[in-house]
Amino acid sequence: MSDLTTQRGDAALMSNQDDRTPEDRAFLKSAGEALVIHLFAASKTLRLYDAGNRAAQRALADVMAVLARILDREGRVVLRVANDFLLLNEYRIPVDSQHYGPFEYWVGEFKKHDVEGMEITPGVTSEHIAGFLGVFAVAVEADNAYDDTCRRLHEAGSSTITLTRHVEHDTRLTEVKRTVTDVRQDSNRVYFRTVSLMGNVLRTAEEKQVLQVRKAKRLTQQMVDILQTDESMLLGLASIRDFDTYTFSHCVNVCVLSMLIGDRMRLDKADVARLGLAALMHDIGKTYIPSTVLNSTGTLKDREWELMKYHTFFGMKELSRMNALRDAVDSMFVAIQHHAQFNGNGYPQRPGGWNLRLFSRIVTVADYYDAMTAYRTYQKEPITPDQALQFILANAGNTFDPFVAKVFVQAMGLYPVGTIVELDRGEIAVVTRQNGDNRLLHRPVVEMLHSEDASMLRVIVDLAERDPAGGYVRTIKRSLHESQVDIDKRLCFLADAQA
Repeated sequence: MSDLTTQRGDAALMSNQDDRTPEDRAFLKSAGEALVIHLFAASKTLRLYDAGNRAAQRALADVMAVLARILDREGRVVLRVANDFLLLNEYRIPVDSQHYGPFEYWVGEFKKHDVEGMEITPGVTSEHIAGFLGVFAVAVEADNAYDDTCRRLHEAGSSTITLTRHVEHDTRLTEVKRTVTDVRQDSNRVYFRTVSLMGNVLRTAEEKQVLQVRKAKRLTQQMVDILQTDESMLLGLASIRDFDTYTFSHCVNVCVLSMLIGDRMRLDKADVARLGLAALMHDIGKTYIPSTVLNSTGTLKDREWELMKYHTFFGMKELSRMNALRDAVDSMFVAIQHHAQFNGNGYPQRPGGWNLRLFSRIVTVADYYDAMTAYRTYQKEPITPDQALQFILANAGNTFDPFVAKVFVQAMGLYPVGTIVELDRGEIAVVTRQNGDNRLLHRPVVEMLHSEDASMLRVIVDLAERDPAGGYVRTIKRSLHESQVDIDKRLCFLADAQA
C-alpha cells in the first residue's frame, strides 16, 4: 500500500499554512466538500439500489464529476483522516453545520475499517467507485479490519483506489496548557457534531423510532469539559445564526446556554451534563407539529396556536419512548415545563399550578434568550443580545426564576459573546470574551474587524485597558444588528475561518 504522506506533522496539517494560493485553497474547500457529500449520497443510494439503477448511476456520475475536477487540477486525489477531520491532498476540508453528517460518517467508516486514508489515481471509473462503496458497506471483523477491507477491494477490481492503514502516532505529553486553537477546534467539532446529531434525532422522532441517546450524552459531557475550560468558544458558536439549520442549532444553543447557567450555579459536573441532555431534547415534541404551522410567517390562527402549545405534551410522550428511561425523566419534565412560567402563567396550565423543576426553570431562560436573538420565519429582525438580557431581567420574578435570571445575566455580561458593537472611535467589533471581574461586565474583550486591501484585519482589544492618564482606551457606544454591518463574525469563532 502506498504512503499517502511523507510527513505526519498533524499540527502543521491542521493549520493549513502551506504554499497554496487562496484560489487553490478555495478550490480544495469546494471540491473536498462536494466529494465527501457525493460519496456519502452514493453510498446510501447503493445500499438501496443495484449499481445499474438510474438513481445509482446518477449518484456515481456526481462522484465522478468531482473526481475529474480534482484530478485535472491536482493530478491526484488523497482523502485521509487526521484528528477526526478529513483532509483532501493534505488540505483540511472545512465543515459547516449543514453538512456535518457526511463528514462524520466517513470519519467513522475509515476508523471502523482501520483505514487512515485512500488515494484515487487517474483512470478511475464509476465501477471502481461502486466497488469501493460496496466494500465499505460490509461489516468487518475488528481484529483484521484493514486486511479484510483491502482483500475485498482487490476482489472488487477497484485497482485505482489504494488504502493506507491507520497508524497510532506517538504523542509526547507536555505540561503546556491547551492553546486557543486547541479549544477552538474542539469546540467546533463538538458543537457541529451535536447539531448534526440533533438532525438525526429529530428525524428518528418523526419516523417514530426508538430514540438512542448514548451519543447525545457523550457529546454533552464533552461540552461540559469545554465550557469549564473556555466557555467563550461555545458561546461564540451559539451566537452564529444559520437559518437553514435553525431547528437543530436552536436545540444545541439552548443546551450550551443551559449548561453555562448550571455550571455558574456550581452544579456537579454530572448534573450539568444531565441538564445539557434535557435541554437538547426540550423541543422534540415539535416533530409532531405540521411544518405549515412551524414555518408560518404570520400570526398563527387560534386553532394553530393551540396545536403549537401541544408540542410540550408531544415531547413528553416522545421522550417516554427513549431506550433508557432513566435518562428520559429529566428530559420529560423539561419538555413539558419549559413554557410554564415562574409566576404560574404560560403553558400548559395545570390544576394547582406547577412545581417547576430547577432544570425546567434554567431551560426556560436559555430558550427565551436564543429565540429572541435568532432570525426566524416570523422574526426577520431579532433583537440584539443585550436587549434580550434586559427583557429577561425585566421579567425576572414573573416569567423567569429571578435567581436563574441573575446568574444568566452575570454569566453572559452586559454584552454577550458574539454581540456586534460599535466603539466610541467608530470601529466595529465582536465581543469574544467576558472580563472575569463582575465590575467590568460592560467592558468585555472584543475583536475589531475591518477590511483593508481585500483582506480582513483583526485586532483584539481588552476594553478594560486604561491609558497612562487612567482613562479607558476604548468604550462601547452601542450594540448593532448583524444586518447593519458588513462583517462576518464567524471569523472570530470558526476554526476554519481565515482573515
